[in-house]
Amino acid sequence: MTAKPKNETGGADKAVHLVYGEDEYLVSTNAKELVDRLCPKADQAFGLEIVDARVGLVDEAIAAIGRCLDGLRTLGFLGGRKVVWLRDATFLGSGVIGESADVKGRLDELVKLIKAGLPPGQILVVSASKVDGRSAFFKACQSAGSVTKFELPDKSYQLEQQARGMASDAFRKAGLNIGPDALGEFLEKTGTDTRQIVQEVEKLSVYLGDRKNVQVADVHAIVSPSREAISWDLADAVGSRDLTRALKVLRQLLFQGENEVGLIIGLEGRFRDLLLYREALDRRWLSVGGEEPWLKVEWRQSPEVDEFASSLAKDPRTVNIYRAGKLVAQARRFSRQELVRCQALTLAAHESIISSTYAKELNLEFLLMKLLGAPRQASAKSA
Repeated sequence: MTAKPKNETGGADKAVHLVYGEDEYLVSTNAKELVDRLCPKADQAFGLEIVDARVGLVDEAIAAIGRCLDGLRTLGFLGGRKVVWLRDATFLGSGVIGESADVKGRLDELVKLIKAGLPPGQILVVSASKVDGRSAFFKACQSAGSVTKFELPDKSYQLEQQARGMASDAFRKAGLNIGPDALGEFLEKTGTDTRQIVQEVEKLSVYLGDRKNVQVADVHAIVSPSREAISWDLADAVGSRDLTRALKVLRQLLFQGENEVGLIIGLEGRFRDLLLYREALDRRWLSVGGEEPWLKVEWRQSPEVDEFASSLAKDPRTVNIYRAGKLVAQARRFSRQELVRCQALTLAAHESIISSTYAKELNLEFLLMKLLGAPRQASAKSA
């Protein structure tokens, strides 16, 4: 899968190439594609030297830089082109290892070599997650070569939009057709991590065989939820007022070692969202169509809605249409009074878990039964 970097300087004819950024998958795949272009696979036995720079100690970082320098100072086989790949460097940011005087000293040698110009036929490729943009190393790469950055958007809705684009592109390249409902369910499970998105598309492609249309049932059958998505499963079960499923998911999460306080915080967030959508439903700010679970939600245009949305930390109108439909469907299962009660119960359970010596897992089970086990009041679904 290809993607445009956030910024790029220089070109492929340069002797130094720095590829970095927070999106680990795009950094690694684009660095590998660059290396393959600079040194075709047929020539890599003698023309490529890979230096593993994913290190955890100062001595390991010094050794990696040393191997990189040795590689650049050694001529290629029969005087041909040679590519040295300093791969997955973890000491180019502002962390403890990168701040070590010994590491800086060794890195200064590499900077001097870059500034002086690499020996003829030698090419350096560096891939990393973090690089200090103020460092002499970064500036040397920027001046003498090409710099490509793959970063993640700052805002959550932008990250979701990027993930949707990545997933759509991955399905297209795999020759698969997926509708908005199945794509929404897919992203609910994978989250926004690019590597997981690509891997799960590949799994679906194998699972479907000759079939090319991806259904929601296929996503449920084969796509593995991310760690974040698993915790959302608990909130979804509670939002759907499904006590049996909520208890099952809770026990699975606790078995996996999930933090009890983190699960409580997830439920608090869900009830905040449901109160928001309950308010919007009660005020007739939402146009809701379709049938559950695939509701189609559209916010009405009005100064009152604009004022309400602008007062929130995140504008609910930017939530992807699938997720908004799911939250509206859940909000319709509760009255405002019920949601206020649920929120109070969850906050009390949070305080109890922190301050009490009572078994945390039992506290959570009791909370779910208090939230979902009591007889329902008058239904709010008619909204």
